[in-house]
Amino acid sequence: MTKINYSEDNQDVTTVLYILIQKKKEIDYQTFYSYWKNVHGPVSARLPGQYQYWQYHLTYNWDDIWPGIDGIEYTISEEEQFDGIAELTFTSDENFQTWVNTIAILDSDQQNFVNKAVMYRTNRGNSKTYVNSIQNSSAIGKLDVIKFHVMLKKANAITVDEFRKYMVDIFPESFIKSDLILKFRLHLLEDHDNSLPPAPGVSNYEPLEKQYQAAFEIAFKNSIDMATFFDSEAYTSVVKDYRNYIKQFVTFGEQGTYTFIDDGKLTLAGQRTSTVAELITSLGATNQTEDKILNLMLGKDKSTLVV
Repeated sequence: MTKINYSEDNQDVTTVLYILIQKKKEIDYQTFYSYWKNVHGPVSARLPGQYQYWQYHLTYNWDDIWPGIDGIEYTISEEEQFDGIAELTFTSDENFQTWVNTIAILDSDQQNFVNKAVMYRTNRGNSKTYVNSIQNSSAIGKLDVIKFHVMLKKANAITVDEFRKYMVDIFPESFIKSDLILKFRLHLLEDHDNSLPPAPGVSNYEPLEKQYQAAFEIAFKNSIDMATFFDSEAYTSVVKDYRNYIKQFVTFGEQGTYTFIDDGKLTLAGQRTSTVAELITSLGATNQTEDKILNLMLGKDKSTLVV
């Protein structure tokens, strides 16, 4: 494991929430994504206690990018598809509890656009960025890379502890050795808590047999690099052991990353909505990032008003 560029973003993180989101069936995708990033996102970002908050907007399962291995499942049903992932991080138990105490406002809003939300948690040290060469740490919109979020179920014959040991000690090796991998971030997921009270009109229930035990985020510069990696000896030399530990790979392509909180502070998307932030960024309208405009937009300073 010679090439390890540990991201410094998560050194102090104690808790990560990894929430799989499925849109309401009666609304179209454009409305769903627009509402999530422009209405729900900025409200969610203003709740206290959060260190980081991302939305990952997804495409449906890609079941053909991994070299097929007998005994591993790559496809899922229509009902098992998810449309997005929200990832939130916290730097203390106190901050996490502060957030928990204020989330009723989110529950009441979810019914406007969410059909199902399955919340996984990782404890200290169980969400780890091994490699991150993507320059934009506070991304808003589509990245100029190919990026996937992969959900994993453990093999039936092994215990959770055996699965986790493999995922930490063996599984990352081929990814972090290769110069073709731009990002590799691994999550070891706790069981989803089905005792959580449901939000109005939103399902939070996930049967144990459909729950995932790990997830990882992986990125490539382009399709050629991705294909080259999957054909490389670094990958093919370890892939044969996958079926002893992994029952299912579910691979969601990423349409865009939207960063609402970074380093405990609201990003431009968190302040002004993602669509406005994308417009400001694309035009290079740096005046819109000045404190006097931000304070005006957030209602903190009316001294700059001209009547």
